[in-house]
Amino acid sequence: MKDIDNRKLKDKRRERIRELISKEHIATQMELSQRLMESGFQVTQATVSRDIRELRLVKISDGDGTYHYALGKASETVSSHEKFYPIFQSSILRVDRAQNIVVIHTETGMAQAVCATMDNMKYPGVLGTVAGDDTIFAVVQSEEQAEELADMLQRL
Repeated sequence: MKDIDNRKLKDKRRERIRELISKEHIATQMELSQRLMESGFQVTQATVSRDIRELRLVKISDGDGTYHYALGKASETVSSHEKFYPIFQSSILRVDRAQNIVVIHTETGMAQAVCATMDNMKYPGVLGTVAGDDTIFAVVQSEEQAEELADMLQRL
């Protein structure tokens, strides 16, 4: 019974997230968390981050240099590297590597958009990615593949 209640709460929270981002320009996870709490939901940063990922929210430009969350296309796949380059080139500040982990530093608010695009590119050896507001961690199968990925990203 508790699982059913948790599922209903999760569905209600996610519906509220959809409503909020469709009516307001919410720019950060913290802002989204605050708006959810104002709506009566008790949330943690991890819960909001998971909801953002599972709802496939992306950040889009307001046209004035700021960004806000929007619903991504659930079935969207990137068929060409051409879609990746503009997002990456305009957003990435630096790429670092530590063993088999590639750390990508982005402009504030752009990590999730870059990460979602990278995930759709399905780079060989990338086991998974995690994005915050301005940093992405990509866990790569081997140190050699991590070095290749970091080198490729730095050349863009």
